[in-house]
Amino acid sequence: MGAEDSNEWLLAVCGLNCAKCDINQAGHGNEKLREEIVEWFRNERHEKIDPEQIRCEGCRGALAFHWSSECKMMLCAKKRGLQYCFQCEDFPCSEVKEFSSDGTSHHKKTVENAQRMKEIGLEAWIIEQKRRGQCPFCP
Repeated sequence: MGAEDSNEWLLAVCGLNCAKCDINQAGHGNEKLREEIVEWFRNERHEKIDPEQIRCEGCRGALAFHWSSECKMMLCAKKRGLQYCFQCEDFPCSEVKEFSSDGTSHHKKTVENAQRMKEIGLEAWIIEQKRRGQCPFCP
């Protein structure tokens, strides 16, 4: 089974696992989570968001159903014809470094893990993560 064929692993350009993202799960049938996200936007950001807006198909899906359709890493990879940032000759670039240091906890290991993906290959990296019992959402 390929990495992209698994329900457990839907790796984004940056290396995050979209399959474990709350927004992805909410958009694929987890109604309780969808309502929690709508409520979070209402309370924390004082924004009214319709439940139907909580949907993302990840980097490889249609931009119309992408939570971060302006993601610089995704747009750059598409422009360069790459599947992952670690495939780029400029990796790790300033965009990837900035993303990994933006203060969001699950972004922190993006560069380190993408370097490991580049070193041993994507399939081997996933096997390694499963063996270690790593959080599949955290890169």
